[in-house]
Amino acid sequence: MYAIARSGGKQFKIQPDGVIRVPSLSSNVGEKVKLEEILLVADGDKIQVGTPLVDGAYAEAVVVRHGKDKKIKIIKYKRRKDYRRTLGHRQSFTELEIGKIVLGAVKARKVEEAKKQDKAEQAPVAQAAPDKAVKAKPAAAAKKAADADKPVKAKPAPAAKKAVDADKAAKAKKPAAAAKKAGDADKTAKAKKPAAAKKAVDAAKDAKAKKPAVAKKAAPAAKKAGDADKGAKAKKPAAKKAEKAAKKAGEPGDADKA
Repeated sequence: MYAIARSGGKQFKIQPDGVIRVPSLSSNVGEKVKLEEILLVADGDKIQVGTPLVDGAYAEAVVVRHGKDKKIKIIKYKRRKDYRRTLGHRQSFTELEIGKIVLGAVKARKVEEAKKQDKAEQAPVAQAAPDKAVKAKPAAAAKKAADADKPVKAKPAPAAKKAVDADKAAKAKKPAAAAKKAGDADKTAKAKKPAAAKKAVDAAKDAKAKKPAVAKKAAPAAKKAGDADKGAKAKKPAAKKAEKAAKKAGEPGDADKA
């Protein structure tokens, strides 16, 4: 018989009267310890595999001693940098002696008993369901009988229905034809109005075209009048020069003053 137990994040194969070393525990020497994290239990042909643990299985053990493993050397080195470091480490452990391994059969029996009780409770519910179905059948039959007793409404004759539909169609066509004629008359009236407006616009354009011709005729006359004014203005500087020459001639010179 053996089992797979987990302690300190590591898994160990344990057997009755066997000794294992697990990561350091806080228990004192001689104390009893229970390993409850059992992942697998094998007893001959019977193998129980947990999901992830086996329900109800555990192992009893006794603390034998606490100790340290062999020293591990840690060496750090970087070439051409004058860097060397040497460290040591000794991992602590607790030595356990396994007593007995208890299977998870007790809890499994409780689970089976609970399942049986659930089945026994569900059986009366299943018997009550057919009774409800039997009671529902008479109600359905009574409803059908009531529907049969109701008077059947007489359906209108097909010929009368067709005549009514024809009258409705004729009434619907008359307003549509009258509305269509009125719409056509409005469209023709609107089409005539733009023609009159177009004639008025053309007349205004012709009047504007005649005005520039009159303005062109008046332009040469104005130009001649402007040229005559410029000639008169040009003659004025000549008169001014003559007056200045006469003044100079009339003034006495230096010899005359003496």
